[in-house]
Amino acid sequence: MKVEIAKKAGFCMGVRRAVHLVLKALTLSTPPIYTYGPLIHNPQTLELLSKLGVKVIKDPEEGKEGAICVIRAHGIPPQERQILAQRFQLLDGTCPRVLKVQALAERAVKEGKSVIIIGDPDHAEVKGILGFCQGKGYVVNSLNDLETLDSTGKYMVLSQTTQDEEVFSFLSQAITERFKEVEVVNTICNATEVRQTEVRRLCETCEAIVVVGGKFSANTKRLAQIAESEGKRVFLVEKPEELPLAEIKKIAKVGVTAGASTPNWLINSVVDLLKRKSSPLYVVLRGIAIPQFYKALFIPLLLLSLLLAKGHIFTLKDLYFLIFSLGLNLFSLILSNFSSRESFSFFYPERGEFYQKKGLIIFLILFFASLSILFGILYLPRILSLIFVFLILIFILRTSPFQALLNLLIYLSLIFYWYFYWDNQFIFLSMLGLLTLFLAEIYLENLYLQTDGFLPKTFWISLFDFEEKRVKKLFKILLLGLGVLPMIEAILTPLFFFYLLVPIGGLILYQTLGRRVLGQVVYLELLSLLPFLMFFLSSLLFRLCQ
Repeated sequence: MKVEIAKKAGFCMGVRRAVHLVLKALTLSTPPIYTYGPLIHNPQTLELLSKLGVKVIKDPEEGKEGAICVIRAHGIPPQERQILAQRFQLLDGTCPRVLKVQALAERAVKEGKSVIIIGDPDHAEVKGILGFCQGKGYVVNSLNDLETLDSTGKYMVLSQTTQDEEVFSFLSQAITERFKEVEVVNTICNATEVRQTEVRRLCETCEAIVVVGGKFSANTKRLAQIAESEGKRVFLVEKPEELPLAEIKKIAKVGVTAGASTPNWLINSVVDLLKRKSSPLYVVLRGIAIPQFYKALFIPLLLLSLLLAKGHIFTLKDLYFLIFSLGLNLFSLILSNFSSRESFSFFYPERGEFYQKKGLIIFLILFFASLSILFGILYLPRILSLIFVFLILIFILRTSPFQALLNLLIYLSLIFYWYFYWDNQFIFLSMLGLLTLFLAEIYLENLYLQTDGFLPKTFWISLFDFEEKRVKKLFKILLLGLGVLPMIEAILTPLFFFYLLVPIGGLILYQTLGRRVLGQVVYLELLSLLPFLMFFLSSLLFRLCQ
């Protein structure tokens, strides 16, 4: 079975903005934090919000006065907003596209027009728009609804932002033919249109379509309806456990799409289950990515690259040192992840499930601690102090954003034990390695930010209020540093130009983040090894050309 994932699916801009607004509120304030009505139409996201202390209120008079209240992405009537503003600190999570529709409705009424909204009369967004119509708003979702309208009236026709394009076109044409003075404004969100176009494209090559999202989400249900109208088998699921695997495994090619209120972490989970049942290679790569074993290779690869560039003859002691560094990294990584295992359920449930296996995790911690101790003794007994230092640091920093910098501290500590290699070239390459480590850390945290989950405050990017634009600026600065440093050093030693391969690897990571690839988190995590492999290749070329 092959799995093809839609290029555009999951959270739209408005939903992502609302969710990030709540994430920001959680960093600024302590619970309770309220949302007026469900923030978005996705039960799993709402469940996570509830666990974080975010409560849903349905009446403006509910909740603790003075607390933060976030207005849902669908918007609310202005009358309700006024009441809420008197009782709460309001954060407006209304989608900017919905705000535009609300403004158009308000303008139409001021111009003496009535407003026709093509949409679902029970949808929260439509109810919010009606609030701006001052009693001159009408909801239409079939030709029968037109019978009650005044044939001599002036109208502005708007649409629910998640309406089907074909339905809007059909009904708006019928309205213009029936009434004389009509202004039609297509307010369907581009994200809705793009997702609907993409599901039609998937239907051209796939036998069946898996639609991931809330069963009460209008745009999710429309994606399923479009796939059904194309004659495809459709599986509408809210979570991976609902997949009928026995049926799906019989299908040659399955397409996966998701509604605009479906978080990327949920798409990842569904794709993960499908690929586990269809690709042995994926299962192997997953076994490296889920526990984060790949991350333990970052520092040994850098240390090996430094030895290579130094032109040093590789000895048995060097091997002991590298194995010690690998064991120390794995020990600290697994222990750190285990201490914060509860947080994974909010953005990466598969990793959370792995670190809930206490028996296996304790065995791995003891095994890699023993490996470090054995090869530490063989290399230099006093280096064992690092194990105890980082054991203490893991527990001291377990609730701090500086926990993410443990990798950098381990790297610097190991470099200090190689003081006898220090010269200008070695120090320069060590600093280049430090920047590479930092770049990989920022890449991974940004990747997790794109899961649309709720990241813990132990992430370095929490210092930037989880704002993706600010994090990407930092990424650009690190890329610039990785590019400028080799060019400066190359003025004296031209061979250092080889190290421009490292920022090229970093640039590939940056471009990958920009594409927001869906359902591929395992591959994207393993891609973080690229700058380190480029570093190794640079050192190899540097050595060969000396």
